Amino acid sequence: MDDTAYTVEKLPARLAAGIERRTCNADGRSLKDIPACWQEFLATKAAARIPHRVVPPVMYAVYSRYETDWTGEYTYLLGCAVTKADKLPNGLIAREIPAQTYAHFKAQGPMPDAVVGTWAGIWGSDLPRTYLCDFEVYDTRFTDKNKPEVDIYVGIKDE
Repeated sequence: MDDTAYTVEKLPARLAAGIERRTCNADGRSLKDIPACWQEFLATKAAARIPHRVVPPVMYAVYSRYETDWTGEYTYLLGCAVTKADKLPNGLIAREIPAQTYAHFKAQGPMPDAVVGTWAGIWGSDLPRTYLCDFEVYDTRFTDKNKPEVDIYVGIKDE
């Protein structure tokens, strides 16, 4: 599959709640921080503690609060799509995914390599990125044993 193939979609705002970390790709911290965030999320059963999860359940990885571009610091939130985010338990954060135009990529194949490979293609591309917010969608396709798939949405400027 071509890691740079994508469709353009205008999406409405949505809400995610979960745990987050500040990290950076350029210095390699993200290679430790993102897996550690997943470990903490799963070990603490964070999904079960998040109120108002959407049905059917969907997990999001949200990239926001970019300092500059993909080489600068950003905030990574791993969580669930929620209908509202009031009264979150301690340690959980809510983050709005803004309405904007997104380049929609599909990462297919062995995980997490497929996601990492797709991001590498995005970083090397000349997409007119907004650096407001990007996100990944982990639904039932992610756990498909034969053909796992994750959607990656990258905020882009309207042409």
